[in-house]
Amino acid sequence: MSNPPYGDQPGGQPGGYGNNPSGGYGGNPSGGYGGQPGQPGQPGGYGEAASKYGTDPYAPGSYGGPVAEPKKYSLLKTLTLVSLAIYVVSALPGLFLSDDATRQEMITGMEQQGMTAAEAAEAADLFGGLLTGFIWVSLIVGIGLYLLVFFGLKKNKNWARITGIVFAILGIVFTLIGVIGADPLTLVLVLAHVGVAAYWLVLAFSTEVKSYLAQFRR
Repeated sequence: MSNPPYGDQPGGQPGGYGNNPSGGYGGNPSGGYGGQPGQPGQPGGYGEAASKYGTDPYAPGSYGGPVAEPKKYSLLKTLTLVSLAIYVVSALPGLFLSDDATRQEMITGMEQQGMTAAEAAEAADLFGGLLTGFIWVSLIVGIGLYLLVFFGLKKNKNWARITGIVFAILGIVFTLIGVIGADPLTLVLVLAHVGVAAYWLVLAFSTEVKSYLAQFRR
């Protein structure tokens, strides 16, 4: 009488050494290596889901990925142009509106110092021309600085943020000095300029803006 093949057992368990009903070495009924039946969301394949090992799925902006432009940065660029517009409007009265009262006061003062009426009028006109030229130069330089900061921000340059911070602080200080004795229109423009500059500084120092620009210095 011959013995059964090695590993075959009576009672309908054929085949290989230590086989389970699934036929795989150490296999479970699910058929995957180490897979467990009856656990939804955990397929039998080895390592199919990253979150299975306690890590979050990949998302843009995580693990050193690019950071999307925050709304505060977009608003920072917009406020740069708003501040530029207020700056230009504030300079227009000094360029195109002649102040006859101020001119006459200058003439009167010069006449009291011994000048003739003609000499005083000529000196007042000369001074007015120099003042107008100074306003034009200041306006052009100011516009250039505003555009420098704006296009620097458009290119995501951190130096533009720092430059804008310096100019905004200086602008607030000098604007508040010039508010003394200002007429109602000038006062409104001054308050608008200071308000916009102050909010610009809040945005420029925000964590979102600094983190966004930091990725471009890598």
